[in-house]
Amino acid sequence: MYASLSPEEQEAVKALRYAIKVEQNGLITYIKLARKTKDITGKNMLIGLARDEFYHMITLEKQLESIVENHRWIKVDIEESEIEKLVPKISEYMGRIKGERALSEEDALQVALSQEKQSIDFYKEQYEKAQTPEAKEMFRRLIEMEESHYNLVLAQLDYIKKTGFWFGIPEFTMEHT
Repeated sequence: MYASLSPEEQEAVKALRYAIKVEQNGLITYIKLARKTKDITGKNMLIGLARDEFYHMITLEKQLESIVENHRWIKVDIEESEIEKLVPKISEYMGRIKGERALSEEDALQVALSQEKQSIDFYKEQYEKAQTPEAKEMFRRLIEMEESHYNLVLAQLDYIKKTGFWFGIPEFTMEHT
């Protein structure tokens, strides 16, 4: 396909093309889910996830272009996303959310959770395979961002299901300490 590329570069191109498709799929999925979600908080969260997936896609496309044209990975700065900034502060507004939660929102969040888990697993695999510091750093940052997405979706799911969990951790325990 790219005869001028080394086998390692060809493997990187293959991985980056796949990653771009993963991000495109996430973007499309989150937009579709946001359109179907009635709750404004859930809708806004899904739009934020879609925006982040778009920026991930752009970053991956820049890497792909650099490898194909320059035969090298470039250092990219993946800035902290709005979602990464939001996750620690999410408890501030969760208690103020009112209104009915439709089952469709829960279904949308389950899809989002699955999407993020797949992305995390893929980027971890690529991180392990990466041979340059630039590639490792890019995949490390993508893992962090996808994990923040996962945690946000999990917190929203915990909240709407009223499970007593927060980011998958019990909010209280009956055990004596």
